[in-house]
Parts: sequence; structure tokens; C-alpha cells
Amino acid sequence: MKSVPVPLFLFFSILSSTVSQVVIHYTSSGGTCGDTCGYHGYAYTWCKQSGGNGKAWGYCSLEEGLEASGKHCASSCDFWGGSYRYCHLKNGGWNYCGLLRQQDFFPEYSQDNNMCLSSCRASKGCFQCDTAHGTQRCSPFRDVTPSGLPCHDNYRCGKFGHDVYRCQINNNESNWDSCGRKSLDKCVWFYSLAEICILPISQKEGQIIFRRERRANMLPPTKEEFKNAVHLIDNITSITSLPDVRPLATVHLYKQESIFCKGINYTNVEVKIGSANETVPIAHVLVPEFLSSVEVLRLAFYTSLHSTFYQPAYTIAVSIGEPMLCSLTTSDYPATFFAP
Repeated sequence: MKSVPVPLFLFFSILSSTVSQVVIHYTSSGGTCGDTCGYHGYAYTWCKQSGGNGKAWGYCSLEEGLEASGKHCASSCDFWGGSYRYCHLKNGGWNYCGLLRQQDFFPEYSQDNNMCLSSCRASKGCFQCDTAHGTQRCSPFRDVTPSGLPCHDNYRCGKFGHDVYRCQINNNESNWDSCGRKSLDKCVWFYSLAEICILPISQKEGQIIFRRERRANMLPPTKEEFKNAVHLIDNITSITSLPDVRPLATVHLYKQESIFCKGINYTNVEVKIGSANETVPIAHVLVPEFLSSVEVLRLAFYTSLHSTFYQPAYTIAVSIGEPMLCSLTTSDYPATFFAP
């Protein structure tokens, strides 16, 4: 589909209206609601919970400052030395209540279509997250299985007549695996001086934006190399310090010379396969040095890696507040090999 230019005034109106927030409800015993907090046919508000006192359900509050029957609290909602939260009422009584937390959020789902209550991260070779129904397998990015393998190009992640999301992982028609659903494609690309997308998340300096630019020299990795790269990206836990890799690993992070654009230094990193003497890039990301979200950094790498495997390949430049429009060319920059 051909990209259509978007006027700058429309770009900034989109910028101000795309923050996606999720309200997480907690029960009076400290559990997390796994479904809607509501009356559900009773005179009090409750939900199915994960954690807390171990029971299947718990009292919750529809809004901050309300107790479970919908009345306004006259005190804070607290444990008050007990094992469940409650608040005092103006009439001298009390009732159960629960806390609420609102946050910018990338919704993720497990292989069973349950919303993840924690980030989808690798543990013992498999990606998983906590849900209201316990720990379940999940996918770190679209068209990726919980093990980190990419879906077959002809059978990408979908239901295919089943209740859960799944995909074929090689040419063997009987070889399928789950691929956790994503509630939305985190990037919806449009053209405004460059190809960009606006993420439903921000930090204090402004909205987070991805810009993509074609990279002709990034060639598709094998499925095993893709999997190794996914797990290497998952090991990124800091904006300023990239993870070390095993000496015999074939997938590495290479830090290029920083790019200076409009007063901002952009850290410039590639994921490459091969030995230190002969390498091929399979993902390329630039991020401003003041980026605060490691999740966004990992997402940028996943986005670039996904494009290289399924082609066309893109460099991803992360910026905040406005698109990064400087040259993304890095072929003349020296590289630093990250190794123990």
C-alpha cells in the first residue's frame, strides 16, 4: 500500500491523541483483577482475581475513592493492620475497597488469550508472563512463537479456525505452535516527511515515535539465528549497558558511532550474525541517549528484526516529541563488538 503524506498539523494532532492507558484493578486482599471489576448481579463490586488471599474472587472498587458498594470513602483505602483493604465511611461504618493503577501500556496476551499482568519475557528458553490464571506462555512480538522461532511466511499468526492464536513454523504442515495475540499492531505507519509511527506511550519529553528507513544490506537470518537474536534482545535490560554474549555465540550486538541530530546524540546499535571478522547485520536501531524505556528499546529491535526476516528490512530510529529526520546511514561508521 502506498504511503500518503500527512500534513504536520495533522501529525501533531495525532501525536496528542494516541496515548493508550489501561486501568488495572486490585482486590481488597491485594490480588489483581483478571476480568472486569463490576457488580456482576450482586450488590457489591468484585472480580476474578490472581494472587491476593488465594480465593477465586475478591472485592474491588469501580473508581478511586469508592468502596465495594459504590459509596464514597471518608478515608484512604488501606489494610489498617489487617489482611484486606477497607475504608471508613462518613456514617461511621466501613466496607471493602481496592486500589486502581493507571499506566501507559502495551497490551500483551498469553497463548490462551489472557491479558499479561507482567511483561512477556524469556525464562528457561521460553517466553512467558503472569496472568490472572497463572503463568502462561506468550510471544514477545507478532509472528513469533513462545520459543522465539518465527512463524512461516505463508502461515503467520492467526486463529486458523481454532480458539487460540497459532502459526506454522516450517514447511511441515503438522508442525504448529502458539503465537500470543497482540491487541494491536504497535506501529501503524504513515508518511510525514518520513515513514513514521507513533507509539501509544510517552515519557516526560513527549510522545515516542519510530521512523523506519529501508536497509538493502540486511539479509534474512535463518530461523535459528532469528531465535537467538530474539533471546539476545530480551536480555537487554538497560538503556546504557548492552548485554554481554557468550564467546561462541553467532549473534552479537555491535555499537556504531553515535549520530548527532538537532542537538541530540543517538546511540547506534546493530544486531549482527557471524564472527567478529565477518558479520551481516540483521537489525539496526538508533535511540536517543535520554530514552528511559527499555521496553521501547527492545520493541525497536524486534521491529527491525521482524522486517529483516520477512522483508523489506528497515532501520528503526526512535525519537521523542518529533521524528528523527537526520540521515540513518551508518556504512562508514566503525563498529564496537560487544563481548565478555
